[in-house]
Amino acid sequence: MLESDNFVVREYFRKMIGEEGMKIMENVPEGEITDEEIAKLSDTKLTSVRKVLYTLYENRIAEYRTERDDNSGWITYLWRFNYDNIKKVMEEEAKGILKELKSQLEDERKGVFYQCECQRALFEEAAAKDFWCDECSSKFEYVDNRDLIKELEEKIEEIEKWKKEIKKG
Repeated sequence: MLESDNFVVREYFRKMIGEEGMKIMENVPEGEITDEEIAKLSDTKLTSVRKVLYTLYENRIAEYRTERDDNSGWITYLWRFNYDNIKKVMEEEAKGILKELKSQLEDERKGVFYQCECQRALFEEAAAKDFWCDECSSKFEYVDNRDLIKELEEKIEEIEKWKKEIKKG
C-alpha cells in the first residue's frame, strides 16, 4: 500500500500517475499480485492498471516476475512494489532537478541577455549581430532577468526542502 501519511510521497506519485493511478496504488496490498486482481480491488479498467504499472516499472518502483502455466502455456505477471526504492528514486530526481536549476541560475547570474521577437541571446551574440535579428527582422532589447533569477532561487529552495522531507519520510 502507498504511504498515505507522507504528503511528499503522495504528491510525487500524483504527478507521476495521476488521480486514477493513486486510486489503484491505494488498493494494492503488500506482496505479489496480478494486474487483474489489482483491477478488481481498485474497480478500475485493466488497461488503466497496466498503464500505471508500466509507468511505475519504468521508474523502478514496480517489479514483476512471470509464471507459465505448463498446461495452457499462459503467462501470468505477478507484480509487487519496491517501497525501498521510492525514496531513492525521488532523491535521484530531486538531485537531477537541482543540478539543472543551479546551472541555469549560474548562467542567468553571469549573463547579460537581450531579446528580439523570436529568441533570447547573450550580449555577445546580440552585439555581434549589431543588435538586429536576421530571423525575425526585429531589434534586440535588453532583458532584465532579476525576476527570473529570483524565481530560480525560489524553485531551488523548494526542491531542497522537498529533498529534506524525502529523507525524513
